[in-house]
Amino acid sequence: MIRDIENLYVAQTDNKVLVYSTNLKDFVISLNSVAKNLKPYMFYYRLFKKIDYLEHVAADGRKFYLQKVI
Repeated sequence: MIRDIENLYVAQTDNKVLVYSTNLKDFVISLNSVAKNLKPYMFYYRLFKKIDYLEHVAADGRKFYLQKVI
């Protein structure tokens, strides 16, 4: 494991990781290109302080599972 990584965020659907990042802001920007109707960055910032896992339903009905792994 790389010791310099403090956080790792992943978004998966259909058992495939679509987006991952070590920075939450970059993660939300990248995820916005895949899944529409996302909430603003600060919403996810506050939520990931409380929980490590959440579900997002995109405009087309696909479910994305967002997780803070580290």
